[in-house]
Amino acid sequence: MAPTSPRAKKGGVAAPAGYGSIPSGPNAQADELGDGSFQQYLETFGMKMESDPYRLDIAKFILVSLIVAGNFVHPFAQLGNKVACVLENFVSIINVPAYVLLTGYMSATTNKTRRRYIIAHLLIPYLIVQSIYLALYIGLYWNNSFRSHPNGVDRKPGMFTDNWTPQPHFNGLSMMTPVMDNWYLLALVGWTMWRPYATELRRTVIVHVVFGCLIGFSPLERFMSIHRTIAMMPYFLFGHMLRRNKVFIPPAATNAMKAAAAFVLCVIFAGCVTAVYAFGWRSNGVWEQQISYHVTWETKFRWGPLIQLFAYLTTTITSVAFFALIPPASKAGVRDLSSSEGHKGEYQNIKEKDVVQIGGSKYTVGSPDDVEEELGAAGDPLLVRGRRKYDAAERDQIKPDELGGGKNWSAIYYLRVSKWGSRSLCPLIFNFLFMILLEVCTYYNDTWTRGNNSTWVTVHCVISLFLGFAVATALSTRPACMFFGWILCPPINNDWIFEDVDVATLEDPGTE
Repeated sequence: MAPTSPRAKKGGVAAPAGYGSIPSGPNAQADELGDGSFQQYLETFGMKMESDPYRLDIAKFILVSLIVAGNFVHPFAQLGNKVACVLENFVSIINVPAYVLLTGYMSATTNKTRRRYIIAHLLIPYLIVQSIYLALYIGLYWNNSFRSHPNGVDRKPGMFTDNWTPQPHFNGLSMMTPVMDNWYLLALVGWTMWRPYATELRRTVIVHVVFGCLIGFSPLERFMSIHRTIAMMPYFLFGHMLRRNKVFIPPAATNAMKAAAAFVLCVIFAGCVTAVYAFGWRSNGVWEQQISYHVTWETKFRWGPLIQLFAYLTTTITSVAFFALIPPASKAGVRDLSSSEGHKGEYQNIKEKDVVQIGGSKYTVGSPDDVEEELGAAGDPLLVRGRRKYDAAERDQIKPDELGGGKNWSAIYYLRVSKWGSRSLCPLIFNFLFMILLEVCTYYNDTWTRGNNSTWVTVHCVISLFLGFAVATALSTRPACMFFGWILCPPINNDWIFEDVDVATLEDPGTE
């Protein structure tokens, strides 16, 4: 039988078993399964407890790199370049749905402390970043005197590149219309606040799939990310329900399973090529899930719900194939931390100089030992000034004597990339700054002056794809996160905003 929940029964009904942080290492053990439990049912499909936080971080790094690369290719897709359209559609099928699913899996219980973190470390960073982007964008692109007109072309106000305006509003709606990937911060607030109510519903994922199919008839679109928040909610809840049932999509264990997962991705890529070259399909709006059916499908908007249902099915299958191809830490030979006391007191942890005195109170970015339970930008998700207590250390990665000893570079590189993945919010939010810098340096001028399918534009598109990967990597490094981290984790003294200064005393037991 399943172990009894540590929480007391309420009203004669047993409270559901608790679910906490992601296990700290590959040796963590799953709870005993109850006969006939939903968890046991899921395990019949090969799912199991995810006890490898490094694998999740690797997945986050790859996904956010695909998001950034897709952004860098987007101007060429808007121009109508066929290679760009194929690349953008393919990465759009994988990146955001799988990233949101993983966000749902990483989300933890919601108590009073974390509800306050939502304000201090999600809404406030959104307002700061949105203000920075608007100041830059309005100054550079809504005031034409600041911008060049390549070869005398008629550059309309607000246009970033030919045929693309990422921020169409220059009015009071601007703060309510997120610039680029800022939508994620607002959406995360919505997902987190709604999740406790959503999990009370039977078959909640199916219910929210219906909501997601109907929201396309709404004209809200990008306003406060409401459209995308509702459309992406099924992925978030699916990931969260996997966590509640202590299972996750396992890595492919055999060559046949790896081949099957790779085959799925190849079929999806072939479908994108066929859609673009055979049927002239250009837009990735069906995968972005933020534009109304009337805009995406025009006179055929009535078919929108069925197409959205197809999008849910396709992206879910693709996400499963993607996660199946992410190797576990054991494949690279990662060894657990040699010290049983963790990183406490070592240089990796928060140092005294990282504690800031503000308004008479001490402020730290977050608790490194509890960081995997936090939400979005709360609690130092960048892991810049601290780290999880029992994270494996690169210095311990040594090959066994029977394999010749010496450093295990596979394990070292695996851990390094997983560190980059743990800081995925930084490249997600700030990659548009690099795009603005490149545009100011005339990087995208050929979208105005050359044919959309010319050889140079195609080569430029492919270069931009790899440049996006490079920018995502650079923004995931420690120096970049140290530079931008104060924006995502602002040094806010709680008594500036909240009634009670001591957030640590605000735990609300029983609120899950």
